[in-house]
Amino acid sequence: MDIEKSRKSSSLTRKVAILSRLYLIAALGVVLTTTVGCATVTKGPVLLRVSEDKAALMWETEVEGPGKVLYGKGNVLDREVTTEPIRVEYGINKKAAFIYKVWLENLKPGREYNYRVTGPRAPILQRITKLGRSSIQSKVYKFHTVPADTNEVTFAVYGDSRSCPERHRKIVEQIIKKKVDFVVHSGDLVSSGKRYEQFGPQFFEPVKGLAETVPIYIAKGNHEGNSGNFEKLLIPKGQKNSFGFDYGPVHYFCVDNVSKGLKAEEQLKLIAADARSSKAQWKFVSYHIPSINFGGHWSDWGYPDALRILSEAGVDFVVTGHSHQYERFRPVAPPAGTEGSYVTHITCGGGGAPLHSLKQSIYHAYAKKIHHFCMFHIKANKLTMETVDIKGKTIDRLEITKTDSGLNKEYLQTAVSMEEIQRYQQLNLHRQN
Repeated sequence: MDIEKSRKSSSLTRKVAILSRLYLIAALGVVLTTTVGCATVTKGPVLLRVSEDKAALMWETEVEGPGKVLYGKGNVLDREVTTEPIRVEYGINKKAAFIYKVWLENLKPGREYNYRVTGPRAPILQRITKLGRSSIQSKVYKFHTVPADTNEVTFAVYGDSRSCPERHRKIVEQIIKKKVDFVVHSGDLVSSGKRYEQFGPQFFEPVKGLAETVPIYIAKGNHEGNSGNFEKLLIPKGQKNSFGFDYGPVHYFCVDNVSKGLKAEEQLKLIAADARSSKAQWKFVSYHIPSINFGGHWSDWGYPDALRILSEAGVDFVVTGHSHQYERFRPVAPPAGTEGSYVTHITCGGGGAPLHSLKQSIYHAYAKKIHHFCMFHIKANKLTMETVDIKGKTIDRLEITKTDSGLNKEYLQTAVSMEEIQRYQQLNLHRQN
Protein backbone atom coordinates (compact mmCIF):
# COMPACT_ATOMS: atom_id res chain seq x y z
CA MET A 1 0.00 0.00 0.00
CA ASP A 2 2.83 2.41 0.90
CA ILE A 3 4.66 1.42 -2.30
CA GLU A 4 1.54 2.21 -4.36
CA LYS A 5 1.18 5.63 -2.69
CA SER A 6 4.85 6.33 -3.34
CA ARG A 7 4.44 5.49 -7.01
CA LYS A 8 1.39 7.76 -7.33
CA SER A 9 3.21 10.56 -5.51
CA SER A 10 6.26 10.19 -7.75
CA SER A 11 4.04 10.19 -10.85
CA LEU A 12 2.24 13.30 -9.66
CA THR A 13 5.57 15.02 -8.96
CA ARG A 14 6.76 14.22 -12.50
CA LYS A 15 3.51 15.57 -13.98
CA VAL A 16 3.80 18.76 -11.95
CA ALA A 17 7.42 19.17 -13.05
CA ILE A 18 6.49 18.63 -16.72
CA LEU A 19 3.58 21.07 -16.50
CA SER A 20 5.82 23.61 -14.78
CA ARG A 21 8.39 23.32 -17.57
CA LEU A 22 5.68 23.62 -20.22
CA TYR A 23 4.29 26.69 -18.49
CA LEU A 24 7.76 28.22 -18.28
CA ILE A 25 8.37 27.53 -21.97
CA ALA A 26 4.99 29.02 -22.90
CA ALA A 27 5.59 32.07 -20.73
CA LEU A 28 9.08 32.47 -22.15
CA GLY A 29 7.61 32.15 -25.64
CA VAL A 30 5.32 35.08 -24.93
CA VAL A 31 8.23 37.11 -23.62
CA LEU A 32 10.39 36.28 -26.61
CA THR A 33 7.57 37.02 -29.04
CA THR A 34 6.62 40.33 -27.53
CA THR A 35 10.05 41.48 -26.42
CA VAL A 36 12.78 39.68 -28.30
CA GLY A 37 11.03 38.71 -31.53
CA CYS A 38 11.29 42.27 -32.66
CA ALA A 39 14.17 42.09 -30.43
CA THR A 40 15.53 44.69 -28.15
CA VAL A 41 15.08 46.99 -31.15
CA THR A 42 13.13 49.70 -29.34
CA LYS A 43 13.01 52.31 -32.11
CA GLY A 44 13.02 51.71 -35.85
CA PRO A 45 14.48 50.61 -38.09
CA VAL A 46 13.89 53.82 -40.03
CA LEU A 47 15.17 54.78 -43.48
CA LEU A 48 16.67 58.25 -43.15
CA ARG A 49 18.01 58.65 -46.69
CA VAL A 50 17.80 56.70 -49.96
CA SER A 51 19.53 57.67 -53.19
CA GLU A 52 20.57 55.84 -56.36
CA ASP A 53 23.58 54.16 -54.76
CA LYS A 54 23.22 54.29 -50.97
CA ALA A 55 20.81 54.36 -48.05
CA ALA A 56 21.00 55.45 -44.41
CA LEU A 57 19.36 53.48 -41.59
CA MET A 58 18.88 53.99 -37.85
CA TRP A 59 17.54 51.90 -35.01
CA GLU A 60 17.77 51.83 -31.22
CA THR A 61 18.21 49.15 -28.58
CA GLU A 62 18.33 49.18 -24.77
CA VAL A 63 21.35 46.87 -24.65
CA GLU A 64 24.86 48.05 -25.42
CA GLY A 65 26.98 46.29 -28.01
CA PRO A 66 27.77 46.29 -31.73
CA GLY A 67 24.89 46.43 -34.20
CA LYS A 68 24.79 45.03 -37.68
CA VAL A 69 22.75 45.30 -40.87
CA LEU A 70 22.54 42.27 -43.17
CA TYR A 71 21.32 43.20 -46.64
CA GLY A 72 21.24 42.15 -50.26
CA LYS A 73 19.16 41.72 -53.38
CA GLY A 74 16.33 39.21 -53.24
CA ASN A 75 16.33 36.77 -50.35
CA VAL A 76 20.11 36.54 -50.11
CA LEU A 77 21.41 38.85 -47.39
CA ASP A 78 25.04 38.44 -48.38
CA ARG A 79 26.37 41.87 -47.38
CA GLU A 80 26.78 43.39 -43.96
CA VAL A 81 27.86 46.53 -42.17
CA THR A 82 28.65 46.80 -38.47
CA THR A 83 28.55 49.85 -36.22
CA GLU A 84 28.94 50.89 -32.61
CA PRO A 85 26.08 52.81 -30.94
CA ILE A 86 25.67 56.29 -29.56
CA ARG A 87 24.72 56.07 -25.87
CA VAL A 88 22.07 58.41 -24.50
CA GLU A 89 20.70 58.65 -20.96
CA TYR A 90 17.30 60.08 -20.22
CA GLY A 91 14.62 60.42 -17.57
CA ILE A 92 14.92 60.84 -13.80
CA ASN A 93 16.51 57.42 -13.42
CA LYS A 94 18.99 57.99 -16.28
CA LYS A 95 17.76 55.11 -18.37
CA ALA A 96 20.18 54.19 -21.16
CA ALA A 97 19.43 53.78 -24.86
CA PHE A 98 21.77 52.97 -27.74
CA ILE A 99 21.32 54.51 -31.20
CA TYR A 100 22.74 52.82 -34.30
CA LYS A 101 23.17 54.60 -37.63
CA VAL A 102 24.72 53.13 -40.76
CA TRP A 103 25.08 53.74 -44.48
CA LEU A 104 24.47 50.92 -46.96
CA GLU A 105 26.74 51.79 -49.88
CA ASN A 106 27.57 50.66 -53.42
CA LEU A 107 23.93 49.95 -54.24
CA LYS A 108 22.48 49.85 -57.76
CA PRO A 109 19.88 52.38 -58.97
CA GLY A 110 16.25 51.33 -59.20
CA ARG A 111 16.74 48.02 -57.36
CA GLU A 112 14.89 46.37 -54.51
CA TYR A 113 17.02 45.49 -51.48
CA ASN A 114 16.11 43.43 -48.44
CA TYR A 115 17.65 44.00 -45.02
CA ARG A 116 17.42 43.12 -41.37
CA VAL A 117 19.05 44.81 -38.40
CA THR A 118 20.59 43.01 -35.45
CA GLY A 119 21.43 44.17 -31.97
CA PRO A 120 22.92 42.69 -28.81
CA ARG A 121 20.78 40.35 -26.75
CA ALA A 122 20.43 41.06 -23.04
CA PRO A 123 22.75 38.69 -21.11
CA ILE A 124 19.86 37.34 -19.00
CA LEU A 125 18.01 36.29 -22.17
CA GLN A 126 21.12 34.54 -23.44
CA ARG A 127 21.21 32.44 -20.25
CA ILE A 128 17.48 31.68 -20.23
CA THR A 129 17.16 30.76 -23.90
CA LYS A 130 20.57 29.05 -24.22
CA LEU A 131 20.58 30.14 -27.85
CA GLY A 132 24.32 30.41 -27.94
CA ARG A 133 24.34 33.74 -29.79
CA SER A 134 24.75 37.25 -28.50
CA SER A 135 22.48 39.10 -30.92
CA ILE A 136 18.84 39.43 -31.86
CA GLN A 137 17.38 40.03 -35.32
CA SER A 138 14.55 42.10 -36.69
CA LYS A 139 12.25 40.85 -39.40
CA VAL A 140 13.33 41.33 -43.01
CA TYR A 141 12.31 44.64 -44.63
CA LYS A 142 12.72 45.92 -48.17
CA PHE A 143 13.29 49.24 -49.88
CA HIS A 144 13.94 50.55 -53.40
CA THR A 145 16.83 52.74 -54.47
CA VAL A 146 16.08 55.76 -56.63
CA PRO A 147 15.95 54.90 -60.35
CA ALA A 148 18.70 56.44 -62.45
CA ASP A 149 16.32 57.48 -65.20
CA THR A 150 12.70 58.19 -64.30
CA ASN A 151 10.36 61.08 -64.96
CA GLU A 152 7.80 60.06 -62.34
CA VAL A 153 7.54 60.27 -58.55
CA THR A 154 4.87 60.10 -55.85
CA PHE A 155 5.44 61.56 -52.39
CA ALA A 156 3.62 62.83 -49.31
CA VAL A 157 4.29 65.86 -47.12
CA TYR A 158 2.93 66.50 -43.63
CA GLY A 159 3.99 68.12 -40.38
CA ASP A 160 3.23 68.97 -36.76
CA SER A 161 2.35 65.42 -35.75
CA ARG A 162 3.38 65.95 -32.12
CA SER A 163 1.17 65.57 -29.05
CA CYS A 164 -1.38 63.06 -30.35
CA PRO A 165 0.07 59.72 -31.51
CA GLU A 166 -3.40 58.37 -32.30
CA ARG A 167 -4.10 61.07 -34.87
CA HIS A 168 -0.55 60.85 -36.18
CA ARG A 169 -1.01 57.11 -36.71
CA LYS A 170 -4.21 57.67 -38.68
CA ILE A 171 -2.40 60.09 -40.98
CA VAL A 172 0.37 57.51 -41.50
CA GLU A 173 -2.17 54.78 -42.28
CA GLN A 174 -3.61 56.97 -45.03
CA ILE A 175 -0.13 57.65 -46.44
CA ILE A 176 0.68 53.91 -46.48
CA LYS A 177 -2.31 53.35 -48.77
CA LYS A 178 -0.83 55.73 -51.34
CA LYS A 179 2.35 53.70 -51.99
CA VAL A 180 4.69 56.69 -52.00
CA ASP A 181 8.36 56.85 -53.01
CA PHE A 182 9.29 59.08 -50.07
CA VAL A 183 7.78 61.22 -47.30
CA VAL A 184 8.74 64.71 -46.12
CA HIS A 185 7.88 65.84 -42.58
CA SER A 186 7.94 69.61 -42.01
CA GLY A 187 8.84 69.34 -38.32
CA ASP A 188 7.49 69.14 -34.76
CA LEU A 189 7.72 65.40 -34.22
CA VAL A 190 7.40 65.65 -30.45
CA SER A 191 6.06 68.04 -27.84
CA SER A 192 9.51 68.54 -26.26
CA GLY A 193 12.66 67.37 -27.98
CA LYS A 194 14.70 67.52 -24.76
CA ARG A 195 12.52 64.71 -23.40
CA TYR A 196 14.05 61.76 -25.19
CA GLU A 197 11.28 59.44 -24.02
CA GLN A 198 8.74 61.30 -26.20
CA PHE A 199 10.34 60.29 -29.50
CA GLY A 200 9.17 56.69 -29.18
CA PRO A 201 5.42 57.14 -28.64
CA GLN A 202 5.02 60.38 -30.61
CA PHE A 203 7.13 59.59 -33.69
CA PHE A 204 8.68 56.13 -33.99
CA GLU A 205 5.60 54.15 -32.99
CA PRO A 206 3.13 55.96 -35.29
CA VAL A 207 5.39 55.60 -38.37
CA LYS A 208 5.79 51.82 -38.03
CA GLY A 209 4.90 50.00 -41.21
CA LEU A 210 6.02 52.98 -43.30
CA ALA A 211 9.44 54.19 -42.17
CA GLU A 212 11.12 50.77 -42.47
CA THR A 213 10.52 50.69 -46.23
CA VAL A 214 10.05 54.34 -47.30
CA PRO A 215 12.52 57.13 -46.43
CA ILE A 216 11.23 60.00 -44.27
CA TYR A 217 13.05 63.30 -44.77
CA ILE A 218 12.56 65.76 -41.91
CA ALA A 219 12.87 69.53 -41.66
CA LYS A 220 13.55 70.16 -37.98
CA GLY A 221 10.72 71.79 -35.99
CA ASN A 222 11.00 74.25 -33.12
CA HIS A 223 9.60 71.67 -30.67
CA GLU A 224 12.58 69.42 -31.40
CA GLY A 225 14.65 72.01 -29.51
CA ASN A 226 18.42 72.24 -29.12
CA SER A 227 19.15 69.29 -26.83
CA GLY A 228 20.73 67.28 -29.64
CA ASN A 229 18.26 64.38 -29.38
CA PHE A 230 16.81 65.11 -32.82
CA GLU A 231 20.26 65.07 -34.43
CA LYS A 232 21.36 61.92 -32.59
CA LEU A 233 18.29 60.02 -33.71
CA LEU A 234 17.47 61.34 -37.16
CA ILE A 235 20.50 62.89 -38.88
CA PRO A 236 22.73 60.30 -40.60
CA LYS A 237 26.47 60.19 -40.15
CA GLY A 238 28.17 62.96 -42.08
CA GLN A 239 24.93 64.83 -42.81
CA LYS A 240 23.59 68.20 -41.65
CA ASN A 241 20.14 69.41 -40.65
CA SER A 242 19.74 71.18 -44.01
CA PHE A 243 20.07 68.83 -46.96
CA GLY A 244 18.84 68.18 -50.48
CA PHE A 245 17.95 65.09 -52.48
CA ASP A 246 16.69 64.16 -55.94
CA TYR A 247 14.08 61.78 -57.25
CA GLY A 248 13.37 61.81 -60.99
CA PRO A 249 11.91 65.20 -62.00
CA VAL A 250 12.07 66.62 -58.44
CA HIS A 251 14.79 68.24 -56.41
CA TYR A 252 13.84 68.68 -52.74
CA PHE A 253 15.68 70.78 -50.15
CA CYS A 254 14.87 70.48 -46.42
CA VAL A 255 16.03 73.43 -44.35
CA ASP A 256 16.53 73.94 -40.63
CA ASN A 257 15.12 77.39 -39.82
CA VAL A 258 14.61 76.81 -36.09
CA SER A 259 17.90 75.80 -34.43
CA LYS A 260 19.51 78.26 -32.07
CA GLY A 261 21.92 80.73 -33.67
CA LEU A 262 20.68 80.38 -37.25
CA LYS A 263 20.08 83.60 -39.19
CA ALA A 264 17.30 83.79 -41.77
CA GLU A 265 19.47 85.57 -44.32
CA GLU A 266 22.10 82.82 -44.17
CA GLN A 267 19.55 80.03 -44.52
CA LEU A 268 17.90 81.83 -47.44
CA LYS A 269 21.29 82.06 -49.17
CA LEU A 270 21.64 78.32 -48.62
CA ILE A 271 18.23 77.69 -50.22
CA ALA A 272 19.00 79.96 -53.17
CA ALA A 273 22.38 78.35 -53.86
CA ASP A 274 20.89 74.87 -53.69
CA ALA A 275 17.96 75.68 -56.00
CA ARG A 276 20.14 77.40 -58.58
CA SER A 277 22.55 74.47 -58.67
CA SER A 278 19.78 71.98 -59.51
CA LYS A 279 18.64 71.26 -63.06
CA ALA A 280 15.52 69.39 -61.90
CA GLN A 281 12.24 70.26 -63.59
CA TRP A 282 10.46 70.83 -60.27
CA LYS A 283 12.08 72.40 -57.20
CA PHE A 284 10.61 71.98 -53.71
CA VAL A 285 11.67 73.43 -50.36
CA SER A 286 10.43 72.54 -46.88
CA TYR A 287 11.20 74.31 -43.63
CA HIS A 288 9.22 74.52 -40.44
CA ILE A 289 8.26 78.15 -39.82
CA PRO A 290 6.41 79.58 -42.85
CA SER A 291 7.24 82.72 -44.78
CA ILE A 292 3.52 83.30 -45.38
CA ASN A 293 0.89 82.25 -42.85
CA PHE A 294 -2.45 83.89 -41.99
CA GLY A 295 -3.68 82.42 -38.72
CA GLY A 296 -2.13 80.26 -36.03
CA HIS A 297 1.29 81.81 -35.42
CA TRP A 298 1.00 84.40 -38.23
CA SER A 299 4.56 83.51 -39.24
CA ASP A 300 6.61 85.45 -41.77
CA TRP A 301 10.05 83.84 -41.55
CA GLY A 302 12.62 85.71 -43.60
CA TYR A 303 10.45 88.80 -44.08
CA PRO A 304 10.86 90.91 -46.18
CA ASP A 305 13.37 89.03 -48.36
CA ALA A 306 12.18 85.41 -48.37
CA LEU A 307 9.51 85.67 -51.08
CA ARG A 308 11.81 87.49 -53.48
CA ILE A 309 14.79 85.17 -52.91
CA LEU A 310 12.68 82.03 -53.38
CA SER A 311 11.31 83.37 -56.66
CA GLU A 312 14.69 84.49 -57.97
CA ALA A 313 16.12 81.03 -57.19
CA GLY A 314 13.45 79.31 -59.29
CA VAL A 315 11.67 77.45 -56.46
CA ASP A 316 8.23 76.06 -57.39
CA PHE A 317 6.77 74.91 -54.04
CA VAL A 318 7.48 75.82 -50.42
CA VAL A 319 5.77 73.44 -47.97
CA THR A 320 6.00 74.33 -44.28
CA GLY A 321 4.23 73.68 -40.96
CA HIS A 322 4.31 75.31 -37.50
CA SER A 323 0.71 76.63 -37.67
CA HIS A 324 -1.64 73.67 -37.27
CA GLN A 325 -3.87 74.29 -40.27
CA TYR A 326 -3.98 73.89 -44.04
CA GLU A 327 -3.27 76.84 -46.31
CA ARG A 328 -2.58 76.72 -50.03
CA PHE A 329 -1.78 80.18 -51.26
CA ARG A 330 -2.36 81.37 -54.78
CA PRO A 331 0.91 81.40 -56.72
CA VAL A 332 3.02 84.40 -55.74
CA ALA A 333 4.31 86.28 -58.78
CA PRO A 334 7.90 87.57 -58.93
CA PRO A 335 8.42 91.25 -58.13
CA ALA A 336 7.18 93.58 -60.83
CA GLY A 337 9.67 94.01 -63.64
CA THR A 338 11.88 91.08 -62.60
CA GLU A 339 12.31 87.49 -63.69
CA GLY A 340 11.62 84.61 -61.36
CA SER A 341 9.35 81.66 -60.65
CA TYR A 342 5.75 81.74 -59.49
CA VAL A 343 5.99 80.13 -56.07
CA THR A 344 3.19 78.13 -54.43
CA HIS A 345 3.36 78.33 -50.62
CA ILE A 346 1.58 75.69 -48.52
CA THR A 347 1.16 75.50 -44.76
CA CYS A 348 0.86 71.76 -44.06
CA GLY A 349 0.64 71.65 -40.26
CA GLY A 350 -2.19 69.19 -39.72
CA GLY A 351 -0.32 65.98 -38.87
CA GLY A 352 -1.98 65.40 -35.50
CA ALA A 353 -1.29 68.30 -33.13
CA PRO A 354 -4.24 70.38 -31.84
CA LEU A 355 -5.52 72.61 -34.64
CA HIS A 356 -5.22 76.39 -34.94
CA SER A 357 -7.76 78.86 -36.21
CA LEU A 358 -6.95 80.59 -39.48
CA LYS A 359 -8.02 83.78 -41.18
CA GLN A 360 -9.51 83.30 -44.64
CA SER A 361 -7.94 85.62 -47.16
CA ILE A 362 -8.22 86.54 -50.83
CA TYR A 363 -4.64 85.30 -51.10
CA HIS A 364 -5.68 81.75 -50.27
CA ALA A 365 -6.52 79.28 -53.02
CA TYR A 366 -7.89 77.00 -50.27
CA ALA A 367 -7.58 77.04 -46.49
CA LYS A 368 -9.13 74.96 -43.73
CA LYS A 369 -8.70 74.06 -40.07
CA ILE A 370 -8.25 70.30 -40.49
CA HIS A 371 -5.86 67.39 -39.93
CA HIS A 372 -4.38 66.44 -43.28
CA PHE A 373 -1.38 65.63 -45.49
CA CYS A 374 -0.44 66.61 -49.05
CA MET A 375 0.04 64.01 -51.81
CA PHE A 376 2.07 64.92 -54.88
CA HIS A 377 2.30 62.95 -58.10
CA ILE A 378 4.62 64.28 -60.77
CA LYS A 379 5.15 62.81 -64.21
CA ALA A 380 7.45 64.85 -66.42
CA ASN A 381 5.91 68.31 -66.78
CA LYS A 382 2.59 67.54 -65.09
CA LEU A 383 2.07 67.93 -61.34
CA THR A 384 -1.01 66.81 -59.42
CA MET A 385 -1.49 67.55 -55.74
CA GLU A 386 -4.27 66.22 -53.52
CA THR A 387 -4.70 67.28 -49.92
CA VAL A 388 -6.17 64.39 -47.97
CA ASP A 389 -7.81 64.55 -44.55
CA ILE A 390 -7.37 62.12 -41.67
CA LYS A 391 -10.27 59.97 -42.95
CA GLY A 392 -8.86 59.69 -46.47
CA LYS A 393 -11.12 62.28 -48.11
CA THR A 394 -9.61 64.67 -50.68
CA ILE A 395 -10.29 68.24 -49.56
CA ASP A 396 -8.21 70.16 -52.13
CA ARG A 397 -6.81 69.37 -55.56
CA LEU A 398 -4.39 71.09 -57.89
CA GLU A 399 -3.06 70.39 -61.38
CA ILE A 400 -0.19 72.28 -62.99
CA THR A 401 1.79 71.77 -66.17
CA LYS A 402 5.16 73.33 -66.87
CA THR A 403 6.84 73.94 -70.21
CA ASP A 404 9.94 75.88 -71.23
CA SER A 405 7.77 78.99 -71.33
CA GLY A 406 6.55 78.48 -67.74
CA LEU A 407 3.46 77.28 -65.92
CA ASN A 408 0.15 76.77 -67.68
CA LYS A 409 -1.87 79.93 -68.34
CA GLU A 410 -4.88 78.85 -66.24
CA TYR A 411 -2.75 78.59 -63.11
CA LEU A 412 -0.88 81.83 -63.72
CA GLN A 413 -4.17 83.66 -64.01
CA THR A 414 -4.77 82.92 -60.31
CA ALA A 415 -1.47 84.51 -59.22
CA VAL A 416 -1.20 87.38 -56.75
CA SER A 417 1.51 90.03 -56.64
CA MET A 418 4.32 89.72 -54.17
CA GLU A 419 3.91 93.37 -53.23
CA GLU A 420 0.29 92.80 -52.17
CA ILE A 421 1.20 89.81 -50.02
CA GLN A 422 3.98 91.75 -48.32
CA ARG A 423 1.73 94.72 -47.57
CA TYR A 424 -0.74 92.35 -45.92
CA GLN A 425 2.09 90.75 -43.96
CA GLN A 426 3.31 94.12 -42.78
CA LEU A 427 -0.10 94.88 -41.32
CA ASN A 428 0.25 91.76 -39.16
CA LEU A 429 3.91 91.99 -38.18
CA HIS A 430 4.90 90.92 -34.66
CA ARG A 431 1.85 88.66 -34.28
CA GLN A 432 3.89 85.48 -34.72
CA ASN A 433 5.12 83.56 -31.70
